[in-house]
Amino acid sequence: MKNEWDDYAEGWDIDPTVKVYAKNAFSELTANIDINDLAVLDFGCGTGSLTKLMSPYAKSVLAIDSSSEMIKHLNSKRLSNVCSIADYLSEGLIKSTPELSHQFDLIVASSVCSFLDDYDETLKLLSSLLKDGGRFVQWDWYAESESSEMGLTEQRVANALLETGFDVIKITKPFVMTSSKGNMPVLMAIAKKA
Repeated sequence: MKNEWDDYAEGWDIDPTVKVYAKNAFSELTANIDINDLAVLDFGCGTGSLTKLMSPYAKSVLAIDSSSEMIKHLNSKRLSNVCSIADYLSEGLIKSTPELSHQFDLIVASSVCSFLDDYDETLKLLSSLLKDGGRFVQWDWYAESESSEMGLTEQRVANALLETGFDVIKITKPFVMTSSKGNMPVLMAIAKKA
């Protein structure tokens, strides 16, 4: 089944903003969490820009994306401690996939949550994959109001995390991306499985 993101895969890694976004996210991640020797799930990994940066430090990274073309590009990077899955996250996938039976120390979601059909339900699924005390970190475009065309508000993220059993550690706007649309702040949320 063709995925709408498949069409972007070929040019994804050559887009300089993708690399800048991943480097900024990685910098913020490592400033807040020691990722050394952690079992990490990179949810919505795309072609693996963030996966590649985490790989040398993490014990293992399981990278999942609904786009098989994005995963193809990730796999071409041949990262030794990275395993990938091209599928939509669901209860069925979790039950049928041995790699998802391991509990993760850290789950990251870089620029993916605001594109989900059901953010809250996905958070529940992700929480089920975390060890107790495990961390969840997301980056998304910052939206000033719920009526914004793109992104998530701080309140929306905080409510969703709290309602799905996370303790919110902090929500910030750590960096800004510049594009033809102007300056676009990025929201970062760090939460802990209670």
